[in-house]
Amino acid sequence: MAAGATEALRVRVRRGDGVQDYAVPRRANQTVLDVVTEIQREQDPTLAYRFACRVGMCGSCGMTVNGRPRWTCRTRVAAVAPEGSCCWSRCATCRW
Repeated sequence: MAAGATEALRVRVRRGDGVQDYAVPRRANQTVLDVVTEIQREQDPTLAYRFACRVGMCGSCGMTVNGRPRWTCRTRVAAVAPEGSCCWSRCATCRW
């Protein structure tokens, strides 16, 4: 497990007509955008998403997380994925 990681976070991402599961190290002060970026960089380079400022000003990182629209750069994993739960995310602008 990576430095600073305490446990694995189970993440489920809805993509097109299916769902894909990932495991990502959970870290202190981790945002949902951090998790999506780690998945894209370390596990699945085909995962596409948008972001620009990373500081909660532009809204381009918007996704639906656990059924609620959120800015992923401002949403802490600890707030939306308590221990043992999955973080469901998808593009807020997509229609499924």
